[in-house]
Amino acid sequence: MARKKLQGQVAIITGASRGLGAGIAERLVRAGASVVLTARTPEALEQQANHLRKMGGQVLAIPADVSDPGQVGLLIEQAVSTFQHIDILVNNAGVIWPIEEIAETDPDEWAYNIHVNLIGPFFTIYGVLPTMMEQRYGRIVNVSSGLGRSAVPGLSAYGAAKAGLDQLTRILALETANTGITVNALHPGVVDTEMQADLRSVDTSDSRLDLQMFHDFQASGQLVSPLDAARLVYWLAGPWSRNRSGEIFSFRDDDWLTQVDRDLQEP
Repeated sequence: MARKKLQGQVAIITGASRGLGAGIAERLVRAGASVVLTARTPEALEQQANHLRKMGGQVLAIPADVSDPGQVGLLIEQAVSTFQHIDILVNNAGVIWPIEEIAETDPDEWAYNIHVNLIGPFFTIYGVLPTMMEQRYGRIVNVSSGLGRSAVPGLSAYGAAKAGLDQLTRILALETANTGITVNALHPGVVDTEMQADLRSVDTSDSRLDLQMFHDFQASGQLVSPLDAARLVYWLAGPWSRNRSGEIFSFRDDDWLTQVDRDLQEP
């Protein structure tokens, strides 16, 4: 039997109880990785962990809020204690709220968005770097968004956080050059998740916000399934990205998608 591409590797996946995070976890388990799943909801997290165990996966489920450095520290400590190493970190946890103009928003909710979407990835990266530096190997994948490049009224916190995450990716890649660690970000496209449903649920009739494009994505069949998007994360987490670091990969890059298709067809 051929050895699976990620056999013997350990991956931490944040926001792993549903949506894209669940899809990523399933993809990496199928590739042979042991996975550490984390999310804020214990029940949903354990349900996903049991699903992966039935597939034969070696799974550790640890509820945590990535915006809390104490919880992140315990998460990484338990992961290392259980598996002795960490090879892959996928920063996928995210929140979309608040969806409001800045003048109308709740400052605490706005700040929490930044804490989850930007500071949370910093906490997890800070926690895994000593292990990855010592073993001279690591794959860090930050799930970002095109909304970090496109200005959409009402999404100031989310857009600012994702723009910051892209820049964090670039800088960390420079700081980890020649260490065996790669750091990349992914704009996965419009993935069919609860976050997209939240965007479509907002009543904009009495505001200046225009979120019609998110309804149009669904109506035109442009939503991407979590498992399809997870293929892109798998490529970035695997051996194919060994010479690629500090890049922002996009589902719109046809040349890269062609390379992904070619590489993932290899035995």
